[in-house]
Amino acid sequence: MTNIPRFAYVANWSDNTVSIYSVNATTGQLRHNGYVLAGTNPTSVAIHPANKFAYVANCGSDTISIYLINQITGALTPGTTPTAATQIYPVSVTVDPTGRFAYVANLNSPSISAYIINQTTGALTDRADVIPTGSQPRCVTVDPTGKYLYMADSVGDQIWVFTINQTNGVLTPGTPANVLAGDQPLSVAVDPSGKFLYAATGIGNSISVYSIGAGGGLTSVEIKDVSTQGIAPYSITVSPSGLFAYVSFDANDRVSVYSINQTTGELTVVGTHVAAGSSPDSITVDPSGKFAYATNNSSNNISVYTIHQTTGALTAAGIISARINPKAMAMTSGTAAVTYTPKFAYAANNDSDNISVYTINSTTGELTAGTAVAAVKNPRSIAVDPYGRFAYAANYGEPLSPFGSISVYTINSTTGALTAGVKADTGSRPHSVTVDPSGRFAYVANSDGNTISAYSINSTTGVLTSKTDTTAVAGTSPISVTVDPSGRFAYAANSGAGSISAYTINPTTGVLALVGSYASGVLPYSITVDPTGKYAYAANYGGGSISIYLIDQTTGALTEATSGSPRSCGLQPFSIAIDPSGKFAYAANSGANTISIFSINQDLGTLMPGTPTTAGTGTKPYSIVTTGSIQ
Repeated sequence: MTNIPRFAYVANWSDNTVSIYSVNATTGQLRHNGYVLAGTNPTSVAIHPANKFAYVANCGSDTISIYLINQITGALTPGTTPTAATQIYPVSVTVDPTGRFAYVANLNSPSISAYIINQTTGALTDRADVIPTGSQPRCVTVDPTGKYLYMADSVGDQIWVFTINQTNGVLTPGTPANVLAGDQPLSVAVDPSGKFLYAATGIGNSISVYSIGAGGGLTSVEIKDVSTQGIAPYSITVSPSGLFAYVSFDANDRVSVYSINQTTGELTVVGTHVAAGSSPDSITVDPSGKFAYATNNSSNNISVYTIHQTTGALTAAGIISARINPKAMAMTSGTAAVTYTPKFAYAANNDSDNISVYTINSTTGELTAGTAVAAVKNPRSIAVDPYGRFAYAANYGEPLSPFGSISVYTINSTTGALTAGVKADTGSRPHSVTVDPSGRFAYVANSDGNTISAYSINSTTGVLTSKTDTTAVAGTSPISVTVDPSGRFAYAANSGAGSISAYTINPTTGVLALVGSYASGVLPYSITVDPTGKYAYAANYGGGSISIYLIDQTTGALTEATSGSPRSCGLQPFSIAIDPSGKFAYAANSGANTISIFSINQDLGTLMPGTPTTAGTGTKPYSIVTTGSIQ
């Protein structure tokens, strides 16, 4: 089967990024998988039908960003030609079902741009035959046959029709060239059979339904009043089965469901609406038709729903954090579900001046020791970049006073062995190092200087370059720093102040901006966030325990869990790490020279002792980190 969902990509308007998520094919849950920079104000995402390329329309820079998709990991890499120019204010991009042509609706220079897609590189060649349209094109889509293109004109209150030349992609106005829609059509969708077209009209509070004729022409079937379900329908999509339509309402934060008459295309409301976040700008159904997602522009999160396979009804299945102002989502599919497999773990041994290397049993979580590698002096922390290429160790004791350094290592992807590279200087007494989910920035907590240092990362060598303009103030004696999986927030555990500092991260520069401080547990020496972004765990050095926190998916605020917190572990836990599958937690107990092993309750975030419960280490393990592979 090729309709198993694998990765989701979301355009984030205000921070000019595209978020990457993996999709759990069983539950529909999304898991953060990093992000990449886009142009200014990205608003629409389209995926090549072969799942090879992604295209993002950037309103503010009048460009299309072009990415290569790693079909195993979901990672996005800018194409050899990373952008294509558009007309003014591109708001929608679509790719025809054959993957040969791309089309863009330009809002402020009313037109459609047409491109030929290079099947090897994904590059777009502008046909230079821009097609003028109505007053304000808002959305373009191509029918399943690839023969016709439809465009919603939100000011002219029309749906425009074009035929597509199957050889060169040239657009020719249909006959008739346009039909009337309701008041302010904002979104159009064609059902998978190619028989019906649906337009969501924002001011009209209606869905215009059309049948599609042999030549692509539209005939009005009904104007469905949806005012009983919501206000200002903003986005509409049709399930892969063609049985159901889903509509998001931007004005009152909800999603409604309609069954589709397979003969006429008419809509019948299914049950009552379901709640979304604030201002759901798009509604997406996954390729299997089992799950739906609303990108909530104002609340900076994504609502997840399961779909009843008989009725089409939606059931809320949780909310996951997004970056700033998520606008639109697109998904890839494949023949197998995404799986995460833990592979390696590393422990920084302060008194031994070395790094312990382990392989991880992916079934039990048990650790098997490999060959340790020398560090510089008193390594207090170790971090691995999100692609498992580089490791970084914070050397507290070198030089002896008052500064320190960061050791840089490359990772052998087969054995997990570390090879030392060029080290970098830090602030005073570095205790902790972390890497952001994009793999572009590293952050170091300087315990004596009460600051967080920032670095840019060379993507080829792993070498760190200090970003002196991004040093941020922390609380007293910051021992640990971490970044949440979305890459929006950073947290510092301040042992001297008994607090956790929270920061926002500028995605372009890596600059940290302090946004608040939260009370912590007893002597917080380490803080980490699980892969879902739902839970944070703090290692309490003085209390021999792990505190468990719930993360507000919109603001990043922390609330200590009411059940199972704190969880006892070994003596003087200095660090805690979560494996890439999110199933296991490991605490480095510096006073016991052990690593505590826990299994994680996936619903509550609580910790249970593993089997076995501990593994031995070198002297004074101060840090632990894990890596894994994705398939």
